[in-house]
Amino acid sequence: MEFRILGPLEIRDEGQVVELGAGKPRALLAILLLNSNRVVSSDVLIESLWGERPPGTANKALQVYVSQLRKALGRQRIVTALPGYELRLEPDELDLNRFEHLVAEGEYIEALALWRGAPLADFAYELFAQSEIARLDELWAGAVESRIEADLAAGREATVVAELEALVAQYPLRERFWAQLMLALYRTGRQAEALDAYQEVRGALVEELGIEPSHELRDLHRQILAQDPLLDVGREYEPRAETSAGSFVGRKTELDTLRTVLDDAIRGQGRFVLIAGEPGIGKSRLAEEGLRIAQQRGMRVLVGRCWEAGGAPAYWPWVHALRRTSGSSIPTHFRPASVPGQPTSLSSFQSCGRFSRTYPSPRRRSP
Repeated sequence: MEFRILGPLEIRDEGQVVELGAGKPRALLAILLLNSNRVVSSDVLIESLWGERPPGTANKALQVYVSQLRKALGRQRIVTALPGYELRLEPDELDLNRFEHLVAEGEYIEALALWRGAPLADFAYELFAQSEIARLDELWAGAVESRIEADLAAGREATVVAELEALVAQYPLRERFWAQLMLALYRTGRQAEALDAYQEVRGALVEELGIEPSHELRDLHRQILAQDPLLDVGREYEPRAETSAGSFVGRKTELDTLRTVLDDAIRGQGRFVLIAGEPGIGKSRLAEEGLRIAQQRGMRVLVGRCWEAGGAPAYWPWVHALRRTSGSSIPTHFRPASVPGQPTSLSSFQSCGRFSRTYPSPRRRSP
C-alpha cells in the first residue's frame, strides 16, 4: 500500500486509489500519517479535528471514524494503543519517507518527481496541518536548490533561468534562489540583469524585513561587478566562509566597511582605513578581525607597529611590516632609499599603533 501526502492526500493499493470519502475521516488519516508509527492521544486527535470546542459526541464520533478507516485500510493499520491510536507503516510506504531518503542520496530529480502539487493540498486551511505544510514546503525548496546547484555546476545555467525567475517570484525573500538566478544570468551573458536582480532582492529585504542582503549575496554581487573568474562556467559558486576563530560580537557596520575595502583591494584598487576612538573600545580587536577575513580570502597580510617611546625612524610602521617580505615583485618607483627593495605606497588598516598591509596574491587578481 502507498500513502501520499506530497500533494493531495491519496492512498493506493496495488495501483488502485483507495476511496476514503471526505470530511473528518480523511482529516483523521492525515493527522495519523503525520504522526505515523507513533501513538496519538484521543484528546490531541479530537482537538485537531474540532478545535478547542469539540461537541459532546466527539469521542464516539472519533471511534466511528477510526472504524471507517480500518475498513478501507485494514484493521492491522490502525491499532488502539493507550491513550489513543497508532497508524503503522513500513518505511517505504509513505512518499515523504522515500523523498527524504532520495534527497539524502543526492537523487534530487527522482525525489522531486514524487511531488504531485502542494503538500496536503486538501488541508491547506486546516489548523492541524499548517506547521507540517510549512515544513514540507521548506523540504521541497531545499531539494530544488540542491538540484539547481547541480545544474549550475554542470554548466546548465541556460536551462534554469526561467525556472529561477518563477521561484524568486514564489519565494521573494529566499536569498539562495536569488543568488542562483544572479549566477545563471551572469553566466549566460546577462550581467546587467544579474545586477538588477540583486537590487530587486535587496529592495524586498529592506522593505519587508528592514535588513540588508546576507554577506554571501553581497559577495556574489561584488564578484559579478568585478567579473570574477571564480564565477566562470564549470566552477560551482561557493560563498566564502568567514567564521570567526573566536568570539566577536557587534561592529557589523565597521566589518562591512572592511569587507568592502578588501574587495576593492582584490580588484586592484588600493584603499586606506583608519580606525580611531577612545582607548579600550575594541579598535585592535576590530583590526584583527579584518586581518583574519583578509587571510581567509587568500590575501597576504603584513603587520607593523608604532614605536611608543618617540624618536623612531621615519615610516617606522611601514619598515616594520616590510621587513617581513621581499620586494622582488614591487615596482621600482615605490622603493625609497631608506628601505631598499620595499614599497611605501600601500593599502592598510591602521588602528592607533597597529598597521597592516593587505594585497591580493597574484592568483586572485581579476584579469
